[in-house]
Amino acid sequence: MRALVKYAPGPGNIELRDVPRPEPGPGQVLIDVAYAGVCGTDRAALDGRYGGLIPRTLGHEASGVIAGLGPDLRGDLAVGDRVTFETDAYLCGTCLYCRAEQFQRCPYRKGIGTTADGALADSLVMPELAVHKLPDGVALLSAALTEPLSIAVHAVIERSPSLAGQLVLVTGPGAIGALTSAVATGVGATTVLIGRSRHAAALAGALDRGIASHVVDVDSTDLAGFVNGLTDGYGADAAFECSAANSWPRDLQPLLRRGGRLVLVALYHGEVGVDFDLLVNRELELIGSRGKNAQSYRTALRLLADGRIDAESFISDVLPLEEWEAGLELVGQGRKVVFEVGGAALG
Repeated sequence: MRALVKYAPGPGNIELRDVPRPEPGPGQVLIDVAYAGVCGTDRAALDGRYGGLIPRTLGHEASGVIAGLGPDLRGDLAVGDRVTFETDAYLCGTCLYCRAEQFQRCPYRKGIGTTADGALADSLVMPELAVHKLPDGVALLSAALTEPLSIAVHAVIERSPSLAGQLVLVTGPGAIGALTSAVATGVGATTVLIGRSRHAAALAGALDRGIASHVVDVDSTDLAGFVNGLTDGYGADAAFECSAANSWPRDLQPLLRRGGRLVLVALYHGEVGVDFDLLVNRELELIGSRGKNAQSYRTALRLLADGRIDAESFISDVLPLEEWEAGLELVGQGRKVVFEVGGAALG
C-alpha cells in the first residue's frame, strides 16, 4: 500500500513509498483511509523540527472505513463501519489518567504520525478504544477534521469555565484557531479572531461565516485599543493562543482583565516569554490545553452531526495523496489541506 513516510531525520527525507499493509492484532481494527488532513506537525516533519519514530508514516487527522477486525474486540465495531479515530496508537490502560479517559496525559502514550505510524496511508491499524463510528449524515470528508475540532472542544469547553457572555480573544486564524473561535462563538462568547495582513482572506472568511464576532489584523489595527474599546478598558475575559508564535503568550497578558485566563493551545519551539509579575498582580490564570480526550471526540462528532460546525468550510484544499509535496507547501502558507486517499468511494 501507499504511505507517506519520514524515512530519516533532518529536513526533507519524506517520500511516498510502497509499504506492507498492516494486519490488525488483538484489540485492533484495520481501517482503510478515506481522507487525511495535514497540520503543522506534519509540516514540521518536512522541516526536520520534530524527532519522533524513524521511519514512520505521517498523519493523524483522518476518516475511513473498517476493513478488518482483530481478535478480542469488546465492542460492536464491524467491517464496513464509517469511522474516525483518536490519535492514540498505544496507551498503558492502567495509569490514573487512562482510567479517567484522560488519554492525552498517559505517560506511556504513543501517537500516530509522531511516535507511531500514522494515517497518511491507504490503511492503518488502530486500537478499538480509539475508534469512533460516524453519526449518520457526517460525511467522510467532514470527519477528517474531527481531531482538530476536538482540540478546540477540549480547550474551550473542557479546559475553560463557561464563556457565555464573555469577550474572548483567539490568536491564529489557521484551522485550530478558526475552529476554536467557532466553538467559543457557539457557546455564547463574543469572539475576536486575530491575525496578520497575510491572513486577510482567512479573517474575512471567518467573519462572513459567523465563526467570529470580530476580526483584527494586528499589522493595521491597534489591538490593545480595539480590545479596550469593547470592554470599557477592562480587557478580555479569556484568550486562546493557537498561532504557535512565541511572542503571543506574553503579548496577550496585558490584554486580559484582572482575573482573566490565558489558554495555550499551540505547541511551541524555543523559549516562550511569560510576564510572571503581571500574572501575579492581575491574578491571571495560565492554562495548558494539550490535544483532546475521548469526550472531546464525542462532543466534536455531535457538533458535526447537529450541523453546528460545518467542517468542510474550514478546508482550503482537497488533493490526491500523490500531490503531497504541493499539499505540505500549502500548509506552510497557512492553508488547511486534506488529502483524498480512498475518498468517498469507500463509504
